Amino acid sequence: MALSVADIKLYLRIDNDVEDAMLQRLLAQADAYLAGAVDDFTLHCNTESFDKQADIVRAAIVAEMYNNRDCQEEKHQAFPYFIRSAIAQLQYSADDIDAEGSGGA
Repeated sequence: MALSVADIKLYLRIDNDVEDAMLQRLLAQADAYLAGAVDDFTLHCNTESFDKQADIVRAAIVAEMYNNRDCQEEKHQAFPYFIRSAIAQLQYSADDIDAEGSGGA
């Protein structure tokens, strides 16, 4: 279940509709980022446990981009450790799903 704008607004505690279009773009960017970081990301999202974990990472990425949208400093170029760690967990989870699907593990 990919997150909706309403889900993100709840996560970010936004009570108005002024930034809905931007939040939709940030969600799309988060999905694109994860698709580039995790092999077969869209395919793995068909697995419920993977998709639930991915939703947490999506929300964290959107929150990071939303909260730091005005930062131009070089130190804000990388995602924080917890997001990078969560992406790594998705990558390993995807590897586990691939191994199970091919008769391994």
